[in-house]
Amino acid sequence: MKKMDVTSRLSALAQPVRLEILTALARQGEGLSAAQLAEMTGALRTNTSVHLTVLRNAGLVSSKREGRGITYRVERDALRSLSMFISRLAD
Repeated sequence: MKKMDVTSRLSALAQPVRLEILTALARQGEGLSAAQLAEMTGALRTNTSVHLTVLRNAGLVSSKREGRGITYRVERDALRSLSMFISRLAD
């Protein structure tokens, strides 16, 4: 895993609301809208959209347009590679 990917992903997760959003997406396998995530986290919808953009730019979240809305999903492979990288630090 490239150092830039690691720093980008860790930086994205350093904000508590983003970590909460990612946790919600990880628990919900089929994806959620920004409005659903805003409701779940108690964040403003516009702020939630900004957080989702940061997570998407870090490669932790993907988005797909479905009709008039956008559904967000966690990128499990990205989480696995980050987890493996961190685990190797302890060895």
